[in-house]
Amino acid sequence: MAVSLIAKPYTLTPAYNEVKFIHDSTNKNLQGFKYIYDIYESGTTNKIAEYRVLPVYSTGYGEVDLSKLLQSYVSYDLNLTNTTVYNATNSHYKYDVKVGEEYLTTTTYTAALTQYLVAPYVGRVQINVANTFAVGDQINITQIGVGVTNPSMEGLFTVVVANPAFIVVNVLWSTIVNPNKDGAITYADGRRTVTRDLHLDLNQYVFNGAIRWVDMPAYNWQDFMLNNVTDRLLTNQPEGTTRLPYFNATLSQDVWLNAVANSSPGGADFMYFFNDSAEVFRKSVNAVDHVSGISVGPNNHGTLIPVVGTLPLIKPTTEWYYVFYFRGGQVSRPYYIGIDRRVRDIEYNILFLDRMGSWSSFAFTGRSYEKGNITRTQYNKDVQGYIATGPRWTYNLQDRGFLNTHITTDTTIDLNTNWMTEQMAEYFVELLSSPETYIKVADYSNACDAPISTEYVSCNIVTSSYEVYQQRNKNLIKQSIQVKLANNNIVNG
Repeated sequence: MAVSLIAKPYTLTPAYNEVKFIHDSTNKNLQGFKYIYDIYESGTTNKIAEYRVLPVYSTGYGEVDLSKLLQSYVSYDLNLTNTTVYNATNSHYKYDVKVGEEYLTTTTYTAALTQYLVAPYVGRVQINVANTFAVGDQINITQIGVGVTNPSMEGLFTVVVANPAFIVVNVLWSTIVNPNKDGAITYADGRRTVTRDLHLDLNQYVFNGAIRWVDMPAYNWQDFMLNNVTDRLLTNQPEGTTRLPYFNATLSQDVWLNAVANSSPGGADFMYFFNDSAEVFRKSVNAVDHVSGISVGPNNHGTLIPVVGTLPLIKPTTEWYYVFYFRGGQVSRPYYIGIDRRVRDIEYNILFLDRMGSWSSFAFTGRSYEKGNITRTQYNKDVQGYIATGPRWTYNLQDRGFLNTHITTDTTIDLNTNWMTEQMAEYFVELLSSPETYIKVADYSNACDAPISTEYVSCNIVTSSYEVYQQRNKNLIKQSIQVKLANNNIVNG
């Protein structure tokens, strides 16, 4: 028996795309055959799932897609106070796939049938084959191969004599038409032969990412392993070029980018920062997990070590800076961030989880509009009144018939961006569709009366339709969005 690999996903693959394993077996044509896929937390005996898979009709291959399973083992890592580096433990998952097989326990006989001559079963059929059956076993016999069949030897039978070299069944020898007809014997209770771990696919990773349908066929995990200057961080944030940032951010914006770090002991990994004054700074990437989150935004890049020049990274005249991963040299693409100083007294920032698992943000410095909505439950009760002199029944004007209960208020805010690049407009779609979003307000006037905190507050995106603007048909690009705070305010009473 042998199970061989036909296809599997890359060692590192996004959990929200197909994670398909395909295998083949030399036993795939046996009765009752199924592939057994055992899925483990990598390097442990913690089995997280087991699948029994029928062979595909046309090929006989075993195929299983683990994406739905593995999605439940990845989420995200968010530390809103972090200005250095953190282990993105929840943003990825390491697993093992062990493939086995099962099939009906089958004994195939090819020797000629003979007549049993010992009382009390004289004249019964003797099947000459090495076996492990016992007297009283219920068995199924299926005739195989070419030649005239024996109708009486097809179906359910009882073993009446058991010997390691033969068995006798309750069939009269006189009914046998062709004693040379071969057959296959299985247990009537469907007893199976199970063999596990015939093929191992170990040390596989998924990360909290989803790649577009049109892009997934070109996906290559090596593009994210940080081995050369063309490799990528785990983000879709626009990269930009020298003096032409594709992504602009205000001084209050936060950005955490995920990287396949695996930092070497001794702090051999760094994130480097270059500004437009040719100054160079760095921070150690000392996280030891497979994926690390690194703070790089204008507001949260944290304390840097000067390599060339003097702190701070962002000076009053700085127009842009870029970051890249360093491990003995540059091992990632540079990610440019332009400094957007077009702000009013108050701006809103929305932090969002992008489709590759990193955290980026957009600033909304245009007009903003706040709207509220009140939800209440009403019911009408009987006005009891009272007996006045006379006597007569009457009531007070303060008596209440309709009562209001479970009153809550929620807040919806309409926001507008400033002018943005075409690449930012495309990336903006990831904000609109993100499942995890948080909003804060930056108050430059120190007189903020907005309902949003200067710390991040959970919110949901209300906007459900969008247009991706391109500069060939719209020179100046702005975007609008409507958000709703994720929690309602409760009213007393």
